[in-house]
Amino acid sequence: FATLRIFHVAHGTVFMAAGYVFFALHRLGEVNLLLAAGIAVAVAAVIGLLIDKIIYGPVLARGGGMFSVFIASLGVSLIFESAFLAWSKGVVSVARTGLLDIFIVGDVIFRSFDFFVFAVVGVAYGALYLWLHRTSTGLEIRGLTDNAELSAIVGVEVEKTRNAIFLVASGLAGLAGVLTAYDTGMTPSSGVQTLFIGVVAVILGGTRNLLLGTIVGAAALGMLTAFAGFLFPAWISFAIFMMMIVLIIFRPQGLLG
Repeated sequence: FATLRIFHVAHGTVFMAAGYVFFALHRLGEVNLLLAAGIAVAVAAVIGLLIDKIIYGPVLARGGGMFSVFIASLGVSLIFESAFLAWSKGVVSVARTGLLDIFIVGDVIFRSFDFFVFAVVGVAYGALYLWLHRTSTGLEIRGLTDNAELSAIVGVEVEKTRNAIFLVASGLAGLAGVLTAYDTGMTPSSGVQTLFIGVVAVILGGTRNLLLGTIVGAAALGMLTAFAGFLFPAWISFAIFMMMIVLIIFRPQGLLG
């Protein structure tokens, strides 16, 4: 949204598609874990790019604005959700076959998989930071975020940069989908649910800072949902969206906007 000014609802679909591809390959097809994960991430990147090329591009070329893209994206999301519902019959699809390892420190129970996820996210953020700040494509993306019109005037190849944004963003969504499918599993509604949690995190952190804003927003939202889930499990969704409403009213630019 910060770079292209579109509300990409189908980003949740990309996340969900990667999880189901990983589940089908690893759990049903017994494909090697890392190979299945790599294929799922690649499929997610391609799906995200195709959504832009086949859906968003024609809509924008015919004069459609942000709202038109939003409706088209919502339609894509509903189509994929219906397809996965028909295929999975609504059953939770978990890619792993065994239990996750745990270890106990005092009264606290840790899962080793949580530390693995934390490490993967750290590496992904580090690689994304280097890409955005040490490559010409990253410079162009930051230029589009600051001033899209001026960037095009000074020679930024908007179409090429747009392709890079969709490929990388969709690949990251695919990585999240793989980790989720291995951990708690996928349902046909996982994409939409995860998307709106992500939206709240982005609003919380602010869209002007591409990396720090999302880190702060996601961490703050994660702690809120953790405490809400422990104290009032039935109020998690209420807490998330109440935070969003309060932010929109009192600080629409986000904490770091």
